[in-house]
Amino acid sequence: MQGMPLFFRNLNMFIEFVCVYFATILGFCAIISVFVLGIIMILRSSLLSKSVFGKAALWCLLIPIIFCGKLHVYFETKAGLYLILWWQNLCISHKWIGMVYIIGILAIGFRYWWRRKKLTDSVNRLFDSEEHKSKYVIKTFPGEMSSFCTGCLRPVIVVPESLSSDEAGIVIKHEETHIMLGHIWILLAYDILRVLLWPNILLHICVSFFKRDLEDICDTVTIQRSGIDACDYGEIILECARNLAQTKKKYGCAGEMSFAWDDSYKILKKRLERIVSRKTYNPKMLVIGTATVVALIVASVGIIKANSYKRTNDIGMISGICYTGNVQKNYTDVERSIVVDFDDEYIYVDGKALLEQYPEAKGTDEWFHISSGGYYKIPGIGGGGGWAEINAKEIHDGIIKLDNHTDMDIWDRIIMWL
Repeated sequence: MQGMPLFFRNLNMFIEFVCVYFATILGFCAIISVFVLGIIMILRSSLLSKSVFGKAALWCLLIPIIFCGKLHVYFETKAGLYLILWWQNLCISHKWIGMVYIIGILAIGFRYWWRRKKLTDSVNRLFDSEEHKSKYVIKTFPGEMSSFCTGCLRPVIVVPESLSSDEAGIVIKHEETHIMLGHIWILLAYDILRVLLWPNILLHICVSFFKRDLEDICDTVTIQRSGIDACDYGEIILECARNLAQTKKKYGCAGEMSFAWDDSYKILKKRLERIVSRKTYNPKMLVIGTATVVALIVASVGIIKANSYKRTNDIGMISGICYTGNVQKNYTDVERSIVVDFDDEYIYVDGKALLEQYPEAKGTDEWFHISSGGYYKIPGIGGGGGWAEINAKEIHDGIIKLDNHTDMDIWDRIIMWL
């Protein structure tokens, strides 16, 4: 029982450290995502407004953001210091902020998971369609609604029974294209990004624009791939859009890929105009363009990782000194003028240099606490290393050899692994 309070104290310190660390680096990513989203929204409405695939490719700029939490540039440039480090100082000074950030991730993540689970349970209660055929499972909804597809591992297409055979055929091809292009997985990845960077409200606002661009791609690919008449295709969209409000209210599938996502007349009108005026695309050029975008994203992530702090970084020979007679006067011995060396067993201190730095300690009964070595995840957040202490009365000229006490425990090793 005596070990329990110490265990819980260590556990509490571990949780605080993890919350502060992840809130700090994810907060950095959230700040950067604001600027990236601004670039995406400007370009998709200007230079690339008429390029279906170009607009969609812009959203790939969000992928490298999640790797931007530990960039050197935050700590090594004036712009980084002014723009980013206020958030780190806030998280370190007020640890409850980090806990609120992590609790927000857990709460929003649970909400998204619960919404998807409810939809999956509802879909599983529907009957398999005997009339419509596809390589994916097709479920029939007994009523008016807009069709949709869901399920990353086991894709399912849901269509209303009110559709005729010809209408259902077009709708099913559209949903098959969504699944084939990986849109369900892409939407899941966007939701994960929204969870991790939830303070960025723009990510939640822009989800509708994101889905519109996916729908535009699906329309273009479905029409060309299946040889469907554009006018017939547009009529089916109008019919499904009429039932979209019921879909959202009664079935809760607004979070999935729906055949008619936008219930706004203005947006729907623009979508139909794009369908009618669409141009055929070269599949080979599309493959080349996709491969180029993937290569650029992989390269950018590699460059970001190469210019970021490692998972664990050795502090090296830097030591810190705290004097109990003046706890506000902490000294970092970067130049090794006081702590001249240390190893696993001892810390070597130059007594004369120590008293020159703290002349007020001469003849007192106060203590010096000296830390050495350790690790850091990013500058300002770390731990480990060793420590020693010496009474001011015991200080003399020359090198003083102090016992090095190491604080590395299982919690530090878990943190170093994170």
